[in-house]
Amino acid sequence: MAYDDRVEEIRAARRELDDVVREVQGVEIDGVREFASFLAPPTMDDIAEAASSSPLVYLTAAEPGGLALIVRGAEVEHVPLPMLTARELRDRVAPYLTAHARDKDTSSEGGDAWHTALDDITRWLWPAVMEPVLRRLPGPGAATLVAGGLLGLLPLHAAWTEDTSRPAGRRYALDHRTLNYVPNARALSAARAMSRTPARRLVTVAAPTRTRPGPPLEYAGTEASVAGAAFPGAAPVMLAGDTAGARAVAAALREADVAHLACHGKADLTAPLESHLLLAGTDRLRLRDLLTLRLRLRLAVLSACETLVPGTDLPDEVVALPTGLLQAGAAGVLASLWEVGDVATAMLMTEFYRLWRHREEPVDPPEALALAQSWMRDTTNAEKLAQYAEATAAKAPWLPAQAARRFRLALRTLPGGPEARSYAHPDHWAGFAYVGV
Repeated sequence: MAYDDRVEEIRAARRELDDVVREVQGVEIDGVREFASFLAPPTMDDIAEAASSSPLVYLTAAEPGGLALIVRGAEVEHVPLPMLTARELRDRVAPYLTAHARDKDTSSEGGDAWHTALDDITRWLWPAVMEPVLRRLPGPGAATLVAGGLLGLLPLHAAWTEDTSRPAGRRYALDHRTLNYVPNARALSAARAMSRTPARRLVTVAAPTRTRPGPPLEYAGTEASVAGAAFPGAAPVMLAGDTAGARAVAAALREADVAHLACHGKADLTAPLESHLLLAGTDRLRLRDLLTLRLRLRLAVLSACETLVPGTDLPDEVVALPTGLLQAGAAGVLASLWEVGDVATAMLMTEFYRLWRHREEPVDPPEALALAQSWMRDTTNAEKLAQYAEATAAKAPWLPAQAARRFRLALRTLPGGPEARSYAHPDHWAGFAYVGV
């Protein structure tokens, strides 16, 4: 299929979302339509309430130019985005999807094409979208993005410009503001209310044993141990291999405050409610099933699978699993836009949990993710090794011994030597985005 046709297929799929939304709104639990407001258009009062504590930024492409609406309480500021035409966006997204569809292993020709395409589109996103918006958002803090249309496929937090004063030679949007994403204002308000849920009970799902195995998840167990170390004194429910069936996972999720899911997922373009996580045997946990679980999660981490956008038959997964989890009762969802390498993912998750759960002055999950991404990008291999060595010597609880050994081995065998920043490219860290609060 030509990728101009693929982009048009994506646009057609988005036009079908109204039907999907109505289907979700009609789901009944014990005779009650509990999701009647799912993705319903918010009122101005809803938007003002959602934007009362931090800016809410709506982004859309159009002809002859795009527009950003920055909402601060009842105040709305219009920011013209003349470079963000609908045609230009389509023309930029097509080669991005083409490169992603190839093998993006960095040792292959397809990997080189993917890195180039990712660099190209994130560089364009700086002048076209993020620089004009960030110029109107001076100072530190957080901002929430509502990205319309094909913008929902792209890592806006990784928009960049050259900056020789920075360790990696680039300044990224996330260096200016902590950026999270939501589908609309109502979802943000609901997530903010749910964020008051105490984070005490953890469930991890690591590398379920499939009847037809997919790509190996070699560091899934490492991630589970790192997540478990972030909840000392608790007795986390840790499901792996044959024990990670749909019934066991669903039961554990009902009782959890935090879920770390290191497993594969699959999305369904024509029926998003059938998008699912791949569990033990032939089991699947569908979005339709998640909506009925009445969750109360402070955070759901969807690691290793492409749980936001391209690379599957549904480049609109942002409307499926993360949005569905928000509706099912999660305050925040940390999910991936593309498959990130096992080692980089495990290191990023380790730093994320260290910042969120182990510091004397911890930070909220969206900021913890942004800081972890900056650390992955800016530190040299030697600096990472030194941090792990110091933690091992101090028997720091955030770094399990098995994780330390694996990370040290991986870092010592990376090309470029100790002074290289082997994980500086956005492919290694920008694939993760934060949906909710």
